[in-house]
Amino acid sequence: LDLPDRGHDVAFDPVSKRSVVFARQPGTFAVVFDHAGRDKPLTIPSIAGRHFFGHGVFSTDGALLYATENDFDNAAGVVGVYDAKSKFNRVGEFPTYGMGPHELLLLGDGRTLAIANGGIETHPDYGRAELNIATMKPSYTLVDRVTGDLIEKHELPPALHQLSIRHMDRDQAGTVWF
Repeated sequence: LDLPDRGHDVAFDPVSKRSVVFARQPGTFAVVFDHAGRDKPLTIPSIAGRHFFGHGVFSTDGALLYATENDFDNAAGVVGVYDAKSKFNRVGEFPTYGMGPHELLLLGDGRTLAIANGGIETHPDYGRAELNIATMKPSYTLVDRVTGDLIEKHELPPALHQLSIRHMDRDQAGTVWF
């Protein structure tokens, strides 16, 4: 699979047997490919004022793709919502309730997204430079993927504010680890 630039992570949809490779942040593409090779790869460009943060996840029915993105002019994290049944057209977004979102997981209820907000401000005008190390505020949020409402937000203690929360996983019991 040829990519326009370096990829970071892959989201797999077991319903359609397709995957999406997300650009490494601050990337402006995601590439959808069919594991059986039935369809040509499809490149999803980021919209103006946004870039991808390297991760995404499908809804349990495979109808929607959720991707972490940077609203860089407002220094805010968002989740971009894409219609996987309609050529991955972008159909909306909602806040991550933090800055610098990276990985997101769909929890066992099929509705709640766990989001690792790294807390680091970036802007494409400055490449991968970290613009707020002295004041960064990482957080772990739970967000309702249907309504976009914040369910819970957890921040690290002030003494640990420079420990960016980036990657996480969920064990068989449903506990999220980062």
